[in-house]
Amino acid sequence: MSIIRCIVCGKRISSKAEVCTHCGAVLKGSSEEQLERAVHIQKLKRNRRLQSYSFLAILLFAAGFLLKYVHPEDNAELWVLASHYMIAAGFIGYVAMRVWIMFNKKK
Repeated sequence: MSIIRCIVCGKRISSKAEVCTHCGAVLKGSSEEQLERAVHIQKLKRNRRLQSYSFLAILLFAAGFLLKYVHPEDNAELWVLASHYMIAAGFIGYVAMRVWIMFNKKK
């Protein structure tokens, strides 16, 4: 028994495993076409997840921008500081997710 990589998800599994414990792909008895379809579905799920994170980063940026101009009068400095952090985190998160999506598409 040795450790191999799953054809679909790329994680380490036993060479005697009939089903991947991580992604559930049936390895023994599957045709080449079924495995390719499973790989394609796995890539689509990963891309969808990254796009969701990107959207959350945009929402954080927008909420920070809104909070900068519409905030309670008490502790105004604190609210403005919090809004700056939200804007920065949203912008950096969005850029990071887009770069990650771009590298993910090249694979």
